[in-house]
Amino acid sequence: MPRTISLDPVLSSRIQSAMDQLSKLQPDLAARIAASMNDAQAQAMQVSQTRTLPPGPTETHSLMLARSAMTNDAEGFVSNLEAGIVFGVGPDGSIWGTNKWEQLDPGWIEAFAIFLESLLPIIGGKHRFVDSPPTIQIPNQVKIAMAGDWGTGEWRTVNNPAPSTKVGAAIAKLTPDVTIHLGDVYYSGTADQEKHLLVSLWPQGSLGSFALNSNHEMYSGSKPYFNALSQAPFAQQNGCSYFALENDNWIIVGMDSAYFSEEGELYMNGVLFPQNFPNKQQAFLQDKGQEAMMKGKKVIVLTHHNGLDDPGEKTNLLFQHVTNAFPNNDGPAYWYWGHQHLGVVYQPQGLAGVRCRCCGHGALPCGVAKVLENRRQVIWHEKDLAGDPDIPERVLNGFAMLTLDGPNIEEAFYDENGALAWSSTQAASAPALTSADS
Repeated sequence: MPRTISLDPVLSSRIQSAMDQLSKLQPDLAARIAASMNDAQAQAMQVSQTRTLPPGPTETHSLMLARSAMTNDAEGFVSNLEAGIVFGVGPDGSIWGTNKWEQLDPGWIEAFAIFLESLLPIIGGKHRFVDSPPTIQIPNQVKIAMAGDWGTGEWRTVNNPAPSTKVGAAIAKLTPDVTIHLGDVYYSGTADQEKHLLVSLWPQGSLGSFALNSNHEMYSGSKPYFNALSQAPFAQQNGCSYFALENDNWIIVGMDSAYFSEEGELYMNGVLFPQNFPNKQQAFLQDKGQEAMMKGKKVIVLTHHNGLDDPGEKTNLLFQHVTNAFPNNDGPAYWYWGHQHLGVVYQPQGLAGVRCRCCGHGALPCGVAKVLENRRQVIWHEKDLAGDPDIPERVLNGFAMLTLDGPNIEEAFYDENGALAWSSTQAASAPALTSADS
């Protein structure tokens, strides 16, 4: 008999207890979450029973086995899921299998349990939102490395290291001045996970390091994340989840797209402020956009969440929040995000030509994202296989590097081995010169 997966009975019990309490305290929210659980299980069962992968967007991996945990696997779904099996790669590159970090990894139910408990007033609750954003001066010549969704820690061996370990080493080898994590520490941004999978392992820049909030950090109510912002290597943020780095030519604004995201959607869709209630964070971005216009500077925005769908053909509410903060609603010159576990360079967006980049491929194993193939809005995406003997479907993980030299900028994506995958140089008042090595 093949070995099957199992769910942690403690986590299952915590999910059952939290959902019972939430149903009494916030029945509408509990009903929304339950409906998403049912949808996720239907998708998971379709894959396991028919070997047919969903053609479009799916529920988050944290929900795939949640209903089974709620019902003690009453339908026998989990008890019939074979351990170590891979059903295939979805259009977005998600690997549908039962191995660690894959869509049906039983470890994801930890994130769901902690998320549910964060919604309960006695044992949960959010950290207060901090409105004391620092503006930090950086040199006119500076190298800035960024990686998103990096917080897995070393889950393999010295001889076969995890992608995050290789990415961290490759970043360090390039000796950046500043390093920025675009968010997500797994499974759920707990105190132990923030300490051991981010704070103690993150490759530090010589001038400092910064970290963005994310959906997985919000699953713990963002408390451990905010606590991490008051200590090395992220102490320059002074406990605030948004900030600016500035020199004579550029303003880099890191924003919190997770805190005000919809709880009922598990913080999956980014926003900068609650619906119809613009806040101080939005005003901060507006001020930086106005300053940039007055002083002839360019702005680079950083968020965890994406402003475009994967193929780059549809914008979303976060795109509106960001671009509308700028004079004439033009948006920033550049925008980097994570969240989607992909490395993608998009064509300029909108009349002002916002250059959007997805840099969410810092650690999690993903396959080739067919949804990106032959898309007119996609300039480049990481599609080269990593040659991983344990995960043959996996494409290379990687990170981005910005090199600012006065008004000029060089963008580069590197893979986990430190090889240049794509680069573009933009001189002041000149068209971009782009090269692609993969």
